Amino acid sequence: MSRLLMLSLLLSCASAGPATTKDTPVSADDPASPTGGDDLSKAFEPEAEKPKPVLVRPPELVQVDLAAGFKAALAEGQSALKNKQLDAARSAARTAVKEASTLDGEARLQAGQLSFRVEQAAVDPQAAEDAATAWRVACGPEKAESCRNAALAALVTVSKLKGADKKQLKRAKDLQDAEVCAAKTEKAPKPQPCEPTAMRLAQQEKDLYLVQKLHLGQALREEAEPRQVALLERAESHCDKPQCAALRRRALTKLIAHARAKNDTDGAVKLALREVAIVGAALPEDGKAWARTAMLDQTCVSYDTAHGAGSCRALERKVLGRWTFHDYSRDRAGEGLSADQVRMVNEHFAPLLQECLAEQARRMTPPDAQRFEVRWVVFNDGRVGEVHLRKELDETQLAKCLRAQFNGWRYPRYEGEYQNVEQSFTVTAVERRAVR
Repeated sequence: MSRLLMLSLLLSCASAGPATTKDTPVSADDPASPTGGDDLSKAFEPEAEKPKPVLVRPPELVQVDLAAGFKAALAEGQSALKNKQLDAARSAARTAVKEASTLDGEARLQAGQLSFRVEQAAVDPQAAEDAATAWRVACGPEKAESCRNAALAALVTVSKLKGADKKQLKRAKDLQDAEVCAAKTEKAPKPQPCEPTAMRLAQQEKDLYLVQKLHLGQALREEAEPRQVALLERAESHCDKPQCAALRRRALTKLIAHARAKNDTDGAVKLALREVAIVGAALPEDGKAWARTAMLDQTCVSYDTAHGAGSCRALERKVLGRWTFHDYSRDRAGEGLSADQVRMVNEHFAPLLQECLAEQARRMTPPDAQRFEVRWVVFNDGRVGEVHLRKELDETQLAKCLRAQFNGWRYPRYEGEYQNVEQSFTVTAVERRAVR
């Protein structure tokens, strides 16, 4: 005989309302008053002191500027360059490039540009060429095309420096032609004569982005479905660097469409989860929870229909090692939150509470069942606080676990009074014989 605990979560309809309510005072002259209008026995006694209302405040928002190091190095490098302190500018530029490698495409563009300008000011053609090359390869995922074009223009500028080699100008022009060819490949209905040359140069330069872009263009123009799928898979897997994220997502979007057209629900969800992993890889650790995409939402509906409610969330946890969500606080709800908005957010973030409730089920003795009523406050910025259970349960392990999980919830932003939300959960631990 072994014990298997089965968790049963019965969620009541959530109710929402203003976070603060005021009791309507009852006058002694009011016939509805418990003392009646003629009872003056306590007319001259001092009123009992009423407890002061507790002021509810939103949790402190701790903001960490992940780009602080980059901004400082960039400003230092620009100032040193302006003052012609090239050694100091070069050192700061190296720091800026390193810091920008974990940030977005705009930061990579600015860092690469600074590094190039330092070597250009030093009139060192080889160092300037190396800086422009490193800049081009680091571009993306945001503003990848404009960043790469600026870096290629910088390569052309190198040829004008004193002591420059004519080969440097030819290389710059060849790379520009390859970029133009890659853009044509995607739009052209048939192969372009420039493609073999562009591909050879991209591979010679170890420019994974350019190689991937050429592969993607070739795949997108392919009409035969099996052939296109094979080419898309090759394009998607060719470059896994952060700057290639946008190209990979374009390939995956097309692959997901193929899977859904064939009613391959399992394949579509796995591809959608791969896209979420790509999005999450470009985010800081505290932002990875917000990597969920609309495509994953869509494919999960079909997957749950085929495999049962909650199956997609279970697969997501298995594949990604975590759940992902939408940050609804980026949206604005206007005056207050509607019942539908509250219900939508509650259902979306419900997986975060499952572990807490499952742990509670394991602490209970089968076949006990217990109902827990949880209430919390939604602040105007969409965050949650003041999470409480009944008084006698408010300091239990369950309550502490739930508070920690509610830190990750986000409702739409809204105007007006803070809103209370209440929801009940029934946790049942059931003992049954294991099937041998």
